[in-house]
Amino acid sequence: MAAPGAARLLNGFFLLLITLTAGFAPPTAAQVYQIQHCYLGCPTGADANNHLLVRSIYALSYNSELKTAEWVAYEVDAGAIGIASSLSRRPMADDYAIETLTSADFMTSDSTGYIRAQYVPLVSFAATPYWDEVNYLSNAVARTNSLSQGAWYGLDWAIRNLVNREGAVFVVTGPTFNSEAEPRLLNTARAHRVPDGFYKVVVDQEGRAAAFLLGQDTPVHVHHCELVTSIEEIEALTSLDLFPGAKTPLSLSLQSSLGCN
Repeated sequence: MAAPGAARLLNGFFLLLITLTAGFAPPTAAQVYQIQHCYLGCPTGADANNHLLVRSIYALSYNSELKTAEWVAYEVDAGAIGIASSLSRRPMADDYAIETLTSADFMTSDSTGYIRAQYVPLVSFAATPYWDEVNYLSNAVARTNSLSQGAWYGLDWAIRNLVNREGAVFVVTGPTFNSEAEPRLLNTARAHRVPDGFYKVVVDQEGRAAAFLLGQDTPVHVHHCELVTSIEEIEALTSLDLFPGAKTPLSLSLQSSLGCN
């Protein structure tokens, strides 16, 4: 198990480690990526054409067709949490991902009910030198204001509260799409489908987990604890293996530590 993340972050370690396999492996399979932002390995099953981006405070697999990451993984440590009120939220273009959302895409978003939101929250890394990495547009997604101000905000607050009480946790999050639902669209130059909802799984250093499905239409008053689910359901919806290194299913025993009885 990796040591708590803040020490690594503040010392500026480069967290992508590449291990070469045995010599008989073909070149395309010669590299195995061990990314410390991911608990028991980064999710597998995302589109093969995605861009794998590894930054100081998170890793993600970006799908240019969907204009969203399919998964985003990060570790929250008490030493990384800070006050973000004076920090810039200005979006930054990402040179390592093409076809991201842009600031212009959200100029008329009020009429559609969506805002520019982030998978990796600024507050959770405001005390690190790398806080501005959350402003890359590859970390952006269209999310309803009601979800952002309601269950999503409440869950992020509960995660930070847990970290301050009990220690660092890993988070993996991303979009969900309902093939039977009417497609949600943002008014962009190239039409793309907005996620129908999101998943978020939290895992502590002991392997205790909690899983949530947060629909875009969730009213602002709904508590995140009303949205608990199983890892298996998330994996069925996304076709991802969220924890490929897990030898047994993770215990969903972290919910009470996130305020869910």
